[in-house]
Amino acid sequence: MRLLEIEYGGAEHVGCTERDIRNFEKEQRDEQKGFDAETLIEFFESEKEKNSEFFFSYETDSEGRFCRCFWADHVSRGAYSVFGDVVVFDTTYNTNKYGMIFAPFVGVNHHHQTIVFGCGFLSDEKTESFVWLFNNFIESMPNGAPNVIITDQDPAITKAIAYVFPRTVHRYCLWHILSKFSDKLAPVTFRVHYPSIKKVIENSTSPDEFERSWKEVIKCANLENNDWLSLMYDMRQKWVPAYLNHVFCAGMSSSQRVESSHAFYKSYVSKKNTLMDFVIRFNRALRHQRHNELVADHVDINEHPKVKSNWPMERQMVKLYTRKKWLEFQRQIYESHGYYLQQKAVDDGCMVYDVISFQSSSISKPRVLSHNQQMDYISCSCMKFEFEGIPCRHMLAFFRINQVFKLPEKYILKRWTRDAKVGGEHLLGQKNVGDNPEKCLMSRHSKLSYKAAMVIDNASLTDEGTNFLDEQLDYVLLKIKEINVSRSIDIGCQKNKSIEGVPTIIDPSEIRTKGCGKRLTSSKEKQVSKSRQCRGCGLRGVSHDKRNCPMLHDGYLSMVYELVCFLICPMFVVFMYSVSYQYKC
Repeated sequence: MRLLEIEYGGAEHVGCTERDIRNFEKEQRDEQKGFDAETLIEFFESEKEKNSEFFFSYETDSEGRFCRCFWADHVSRGAYSVFGDVVVFDTTYNTNKYGMIFAPFVGVNHHHQTIVFGCGFLSDEKTESFVWLFNNFIESMPNGAPNVIITDQDPAITKAIAYVFPRTVHRYCLWHILSKFSDKLAPVTFRVHYPSIKKVIENSTSPDEFERSWKEVIKCANLENNDWLSLMYDMRQKWVPAYLNHVFCAGMSSSQRVESSHAFYKSYVSKKNTLMDFVIRFNRALRHQRHNELVADHVDINEHPKVKSNWPMERQMVKLYTRKKWLEFQRQIYESHGYYLQQKAVDDGCMVYDVISFQSSSISKPRVLSHNQQMDYISCSCMKFEFEGIPCRHMLAFFRINQVFKLPEKYILKRWTRDAKVGGEHLLGQKNVGDNPEKCLMSRHSKLSYKAAMVIDNASLTDEGTNFLDEQLDYVLLKIKEINVSRSIDIGCQKNKSIEGVPTIIDPSEIRTKGCGKRLTSSKEKQVSKSRQCRGCGLRGVSHDKRNCPMLHDGYLSMVYELVCFLICPMFVVFMYSVSYQYKC
């Protein structure tokens, strides 16, 4: 309403009230009842017409009811071709009025910002639904399956990933598993032994070290017979860092990134939205997210971080890394000055060093750095470079001591540089738009909008020009409608025709998922839960208290109740008498 007041020069010139607008909105929603799924598919088809690289797929059940869909635009597909090596997948609820499960595929770009590769709606959380979703994801993406996928510990998702992504490393969310320890262990055991268990999980550098330390700490806590811990130990290859840190995961060990994006999206959507409303609001959130990437690109082009030393390697990488990754690399350079190397062994052309901190105590364990002289490659036991793609401070200490002034190309990941999108397919589908602009709806609309804006700006300067353009627009609109009707492409007529008839795709029914909470309670159960507690038997009831409690009328309980009253009442009288006497004194 405020926008209309600004546009028309005051509320008195709008021609309606805020209540009229809300009533009109309600009427529009009522007209769309029963046609939500069909409207969504029509929207996807129009997006496909605008850009042929837009991908969508959907399915209906045996009754013709909408049950699942997947979509990804050309920007998301292009981003996957550059940053699709690591994918985080998680489901969320309460995003639409049907209770359908929203399932986005996300990753990180070269600024370490969250980006979306594709989205889906599911009506259930069965293995078959996830298999269908993952197959459409692979079909839509240019580079096939990702190298790593991070998910929650869900059996249905685990089975679907093993079936669709057999060569992809599947990693469970470490944060979710650690958060379950407080529920699976006794309170005293958790308070005493959880810090040592967590230390073993996070600080073990090799599988052998983890298995040895795990058995010791579990034995110390007397948890050998804990079934949940035994199950977690059996699947340790999917969540313990010591088994997975050698695989590049872009620094992610949990699905919290996608969960934080869920919170971001839910600031735009609500559980009252229809499917079409959700997609429109979600696209708005997606545009804001992509705008943040453009802002970060602008900062990298126009701003130059300060260099703290004269080391040539620092000056080399400040021109290559994005600002986010450069600050991480600069911190590693600064910390590398606190370490020195001590040669440990020589084995078949491989030099082994202990990287020791100047401030370390005698009991602290040094990092082990191996230098393969034949391949001229170094690796550190902390696995930071393998896991995050940034050289660690121990490697940088080796370079500094051995007077390596430039970081070798093999230690520079292009995905963290400013030129990460150069030479890739990040602009996938835009060639299709430019090659044939006359057939693109978006291009035609932009061309006409520009000319129409110029005509309106010039005509509105005078009354004669305004009246002339008003008459000509009526004539032009009439002619265009005749052209559209003759070619049967009048979208408005087609839409009204589909609404008047029976929809070909039935809207989904309301869905109850695993994450929707407790069961629904009846009105009588709600009254009982809100009623007062009987002081005689301790139970609750709508018309139930100590005066009409059936248990108090039994012989034994009635006798006990009267005996308690007989003993307590005189004591209470004496107490009140003493208090009143002291007050008078």
